[in-house]
Amino acid sequence: MNILVVSAHPDDEVLGLGGTLARHVQRNDAIYPAIFADASQVRYSEVQREDLKIACEKSCAELGVNTPEFLGFPDQKLDTYSQIDLTKAIENLIVKYKCEVVYTHHFGDINRDHQLLHQATLVATRPKPGGIVRQVLSYSVPSSTEWSPFLPSGSFLPNWFVDISPTLQQKLRALAHYSSEIPPYPHPRSLEAVETQAKFWGSSVGFEYAEPFMLLRNLVAT
Repeated sequence: MNILVVSAHPDDEVLGLGGTLARHVQRNDAIYPAIFADASQVRYSEVQREDLKIACEKSCAELGVNTPEFLGFPDQKLDTYSQIDLTKAIENLIVKYKCEVVYTHHFGDINRDHQLLHQATLVATRPKPGGIVRQVLSYSVPSSTEWSPFLPSGSFLPNWFVDISPTLQQKLRALAHYSSEIPPYPHPRSLEAVETQAKFWGSSVGFEYAEPFMLLRNLVAT
């Protein structure tokens, strides 16, 4: 399968589903990570932005996925673009790589960029006749998903779990390339916390370690 990963920022791809991507690679699936908001003028200097891109490339190489594509939208300013701009960018990637599966952010994340990309993904993957996308899932990003208020309208309620017991250490090695983005424990993005979260979700479904997802659409051809 060809798989598109829609991520707002460098490190979202490994925090949210690094173990799952490594499992896909083991099954010979082709993974195409797309980083949308990498041109930050808000939190990082130009040097720091370049360092994050390099870290992202190293992280993706560690997972065995394709080199990430950087779309160049401004960090924390996706709301200054119309939805059609984001939707078209996702549609173009789907067509370019012939993607059958798309992973995107959770709609209830506290990060506005995540919310907007979720909405744009749903539009880009709407099930029109002749469409090639068969499955759409949203993923959780530590320090963004669980920091949003636990309200019925926006809570992350996973219904799809992937056993990442064989790939957890690979995920942690990939995440370690983002040295500037990994605070010490008990921050939820710390290596220890990420492992603990995987252990929690795994124990919830009978695995040693797991990553959770919300299955948004699953189309089975007759």
